[in-house]
Amino acid sequence: MTQAPTPARRPEPASAVAGTQALLRRLIGARTDIEAAVDISTCEPDGDRQVFSYQATGGRLQLRGSDPGALASGFYHYAKNHGGAQFTWDEHTLDLPAPLPDAPPTRRTTDLTTRYYLNFVTFSYSAAYWGWERWEREIDWMALHGINLPLMVLGHEAVLLRAFTDLGLDPADAAAWIGGSAHFAWTWMGSTNSWGGPLPKDWVAGHLDLARRVLDRQRELGMTPVLPAFAGHVPPQLAPNGTPTIEWQGWRTHLLPADSADFARVAAAVMTAQRELLGTDHHYAVDPFIESVPPSGDPAYLRSMAQGIYAGITESDPDAVWVLQGWPFHYQRGFWTDERARAFLDAVPARRLLLLDLWAEHAPMWERTDAMFGRRWLWCAVHNFGGRFALFGDLDGLRDGLGRARHSSDRGRLEGTGLTMEAIENNAVFYELLTDLVWEPEPEPDWLARFARTRYRTDDPAAAGAWEILARTLYAPGRTRSIPSPIIARPWGPEAPFATQRLAGEFVDTSAPERQSANIDAENDPRVLGDLTDLAEAAHLLIGLHPDTPASGPLGRDVVDVVGHIVAQHARLPIRAILAAAARGDADGVRRAMTDLRAHILTLDELADQLPGSRLATWTADARAWGADPAEADVLERDARTLLTVWGRQDSGLHDYSGRHWSGLLAGFYLPRWQLWADWLADASERPDGAGSADVAALRQSVVAHEEAWRTATTPGSPVPADLPALPALARDTLARFPAPPAASTAVAPSIDPTREATPTFPEKKE
Repeated sequence: MTQAPTPARRPEPASAVAGTQALLRRLIGARTDIEAAVDISTCEPDGDRQVFSYQATGGRLQLRGSDPGALASGFYHYAKNHGGAQFTWDEHTLDLPAPLPDAPPTRRTTDLTTRYYLNFVTFSYSAAYWGWERWEREIDWMALHGINLPLMVLGHEAVLLRAFTDLGLDPADAAAWIGGSAHFAWTWMGSTNSWGGPLPKDWVAGHLDLARRVLDRQRELGMTPVLPAFAGHVPPQLAPNGTPTIEWQGWRTHLLPADSADFARVAAAVMTAQRELLGTDHHYAVDPFIESVPPSGDPAYLRSMAQGIYAGITESDPDAVWVLQGWPFHYQRGFWTDERARAFLDAVPARRLLLLDLWAEHAPMWERTDAMFGRRWLWCAVHNFGGRFALFGDLDGLRDGLGRARHSSDRGRLEGTGLTMEAIENNAVFYELLTDLVWEPEPEPDWLARFARTRYRTDDPAAAGAWEILARTLYAPGRTRSIPSPIIARPWGPEAPFATQRLAGEFVDTSAPERQSANIDAENDPRVLGDLTDLAEAAHLLIGLHPDTPASGPLGRDVVDVVGHIVAQHARLPIRAILAAAARGDADGVRRAMTDLRAHILTLDELADQLPGSRLATWTADARAWGADPAEADVLERDARTLLTVWGRQDSGLHDYSGRHWSGLLAGFYLPRWQLWADWLADASERPDGAGSADVAALRQSVVAHEEAWRTATTPGSPVPADLPALPALARDTLARFPAPPAASTAVAPSIDPTREATPTFPEKKE
């Protein structure tokens, strides 16, 4: 029998009902009298299983649930299956008919009673500059999708500033170590420090207020927020001489030994500050070595670290549960032998540790670690790395992978699921399916057709036809990795840049002699170009659903994304043509191919301009809005631009890790960089000795100069694009201009089986 759900606190029935009523008022209250149309009540769990049920007749819905998460999940099940409505990142309203449609008696249960949400880095890659309105919508999304254990690190800068200054650190030194707005996530995990900023003078107070609002709403909906706790990472001023450091991408961070008095003192200060500022729900995210190698491999040291971290939490909160990402045991698995992992984990009482199998849809750890070393654990999906543009997701594998864990006799102490993607607002189908699988382990065969019908609010069979194509191409078996956009790759020498870099997320090869790049996936699948003909057919089906497709909402989003994918992948051809022309010393050929590549990128820029969420101007305006004056806004914009491009310092090896298909970024950043590369190759081709003698150092110097100039530029008052062409016409014209390449073109790229966990073999060349 499985252990009781991790979020053990069960709201009183009246509180659960009130929270659900408030949720429904926000979602459908404009057209429906909630009190008159929806009868909400709680019921007992079905043993260890959560349960919801509903029935609707005569415009009145009777909704029952064992807890707030079940109530909200039950309502969303009704809304999708009987009201024809979805609530996704692309659809911001739940537009149910009035009166509410009838529904037969329906009941569902689940043994996956804990549903975790978010990754530390989601707070940077997606939510760095959100205000309350966006957070409110996201919390409603969480509720409808059954989330009951959300990570909540918003406002942690206020906690650390309070704790560090209470310990005697100068406020300016504390703020400098915490760094800038775009990179908090990595500071909280001990990866970076002292990068970016300074923060606006009102930032900390404003985000503390925002954090309190978020927590209040999550608690109102019966969620158990997971707050950060102290892992030992400190500014150097709080580290005694001899304190070891850990390294990540060139940053070094002091790590206090957890068995030291200094560690206990800082841990107590952090816990006290957090409790006073934000309260507690007794669940804490602590990741001392997320992607860094610990200072010592001695099992005794690792055991002492875990014991000290746990003691630092429980001495302030005896009811504490430690939520630990299992990522280090995958990413640095050359270090984390079974002996070391067990020494670390066994130092914490079994009921007080919850382990996340973070990338289970691609590299399931539970199958090779005795069900996560016998600890309580959640089956999680990372799916997206860095927010990079990519349409993908193995839908069949998602169902089969979770089902295999769920029904295995070796599942151990599996308690639920987690959505731990690095960035959100992409590939809604993947997340709708995963959250449905919690309550529907065996979805109906027509699940995808119903998804399409509900997503576009149409019974036109073309909707299902388009998704049938997408399901056997972009979302086919084995598509557990993103298909990289070649536009985002960084030209850095005479070779194709997207064929020389390590697959993002794969474990680090500790035997490699050089640092490995993690900035973009390799060009690893020869099927990509071969799929473009089918994808063009899917795009035409989508375009034809509504002649007046708006440049917003789910249909507009999917048209822009699918057509954008086609154009981006088609751009492999002019990139290869540039290389081929340079190899034969044809400078004019290089320039002609670059003109073709320019057309691809400018078309992508125009497509992206159709969607507010795909504009650089939206991202930078949101960042600038947190500044009280132009100088503060300029700093915020610099940090926001840096994350998307250089990521950090020039030597960090993370360039373009968070690259996006955004207007302004495509035409303003990627296009000039490709032009530098093409000009360099063309100039070299005109020399007697050809491109082989090209000065690589000169190219790299010009690329770095461009990147640094762009990331530090500012665009106050950037206008919103106007007078854009109608999306259907633009999309049709684009498909006509970039027809699918002949089948022979698909065999050019080297093949790496996308279904396997690849050993990295492409170390980045040192400068």
